[in-house]
Amino acid sequence: MTTKIHPAALKHYRDKNRWTQEQLAEATKGKNRVSLPTIKRIESTKSAFYRAEGRIAEGLAKALGVTVDALSKPPTNEAEREASLKQFGYRPLRTMVDAETALAFNMVQHIYGIPVHSQIVMAPLFAALLAEGSLAWRRERVAEIEEAAGRLMSLGGGHFAFANSAYRAVDGAKQERKCIEKRDLFGDDIPDDVYDLGYDPSRNNPFADFLKHFARKVGAQIVSFNGDWSTTGWKTSEGMPEYRIGAELISDLTGDDPDAEYALLRGHTKVKDIPTDLLGEDHLADRITWIVGRIPEAELEKRRSERAARLSSLGDLDSVLAALGIDEAKENDDE
Repeated sequence: MTTKIHPAALKHYRDKNRWTQEQLAEATKGKNRVSLPTIKRIESTKSAFYRAEGRIAEGLAKALGVTVDALSKPPTNEAEREASLKQFGYRPLRTMVDAETALAFNMVQHIYGIPVHSQIVMAPLFAALLAEGSLAWRRERVAEIEEAAGRLMSLGGGHFAFANSAYRAVDGAKQERKCIEKRDLFGDDIPDDVYDLGYDPSRNNPFADFLKHFARKVGAQIVSFNGDWSTTGWKTSEGMPEYRIGAELISDLTGDDPDAEYALLRGHTKVKDIPTDLLGEDHLADRITWIVGRIPEAELEKRRSERAARLSSLGDLDSVLAALGIDEAKENDDE
């Protein structure tokens, strides 16, 4: 005997338990145990219902703490669901993230095994630890500056030039200590004359400097920062640097194919979804075909059409330059 399971209902109650599909599979027991592939198949079905064996519906319902009947009906609307979760102390986060950040969440899950939900829940802890680490790093640097200023003074004796240089270093150290005590991560609370001396927050800030230092110190090869911050800008208005997680792995998986990388960026597939028999250098072409195949046909066609139009315009530009007698060889001769 089969029982109808509504795919959205199953996902709704799984999300309510804050479980991954793997965790739900592990929560089912005994004769009613449900495999991970079955759970994935149910939730990805395009039909209104998935007809499952009775034991499967019973196993899922028991694990989720709901009735079989509840799994057969569409979930309540989002407002009702949110109100229900608030009773248990949950609060929604109203935010949108760019495609690179969404991919970074998935790459952290793939590389380190930390589920996306756990990354979000732990983000305040991670941020606080990094913030405190940056302040500790700055204290160490200030101490070194003060020590160097003292040595400079002793080397210069009473010579005014040395005394003046040491004084400026000591004064700067005092200002930095005030910033540290205020937990001014980004160096915002500083005297105006610092800007007159050349400080430019659009090029660097203390917290970004620490992140780069920390990544280098621990040998975080999985983390890469995007180019020169003075030209590429920041990822956030506060001054967090542009970054990528697992850039080399993404390059290996996609062979730098723009459509394959686009599929990952837009969430059409995830790294964990790529079939294992397509992994490895020998299967690159088939892997790219599979990844690109996850993009809806109409979206892929539009993307390729726009790319062809851009390439055509570049070709027209080359023709115009050639007609005008302007080409790379001529420019090089002129140099």
